[in-house]
Amino acid sequence: MTLSQIDEAKRALAKKMRNVRIGVHRKLGRDVANIVCVQMQQAREMGLAINKESIVSGYWPIRDEVDTRMLLRRLHEEGMRCALPVTQGKNKGLLFRRWQPGDILQEDRFSIAIPASSQPVLIPEIMLVPLLAIDREGNRLGYGGGYFDRTILRRRQGGQAPLVTVGIAYEAQIVSHVPNDERDIRLDWLITEQNVYQFEPV
Repeated sequence: MTLSQIDEAKRALAKKMRNVRIGVHRKLGRDVANIVCVQMQQAREMGLAINKESIVSGYWPIRDEVDTRMLLRRLHEEGMRCALPVTQGKNKGLLFRRWQPGDILQEDRFSIAIPASSQPVLIPEIMLVPLLAIDREGNRLGYGGGYFDRTILRRRQGGQAPLVTVGIAYEAQIVSHVPNDERDIRLDWLITEQNVYQFEPV
């Protein structure tokens, strides 16, 4: 497939999966936040290297994304440093600023809650990633901006500290195939309300 064909396939899948996620969120959304905390513990027992020394980036949920705020609070209570992503502009990667329970957040141009610019920048070792769809090889479909893909790719190519990526999604968001090309990255793990998946390295 050409890049334009891949992009068209992505747009078609994204449209479908937005409706899927809306539907499952209406049924499960209120209950999943606590379940994700339990599933994170299972991932740790399966080998996800996360401990009180870790720096973890999460995300502040918008619309029908799986809510990770309870998980972030629990990780903070264990002593981990937590951060939230901040966009820096088109075609740029994400910046991560420290977040702690009780912090007053601001809104960016996308109406996403972000830490104040006075909060220190952290370099996460574990990155919790939202998504629209994912396949069983770890290929992720995001929202089209490429912010997470560029950030992860640059980290992995730049010789910086190791980065482990963990998708957070509903089980219904798993599909047989996500169209992908060299611009896309595979995730290392996936946590849903039903299962924990560890993907094979590329």
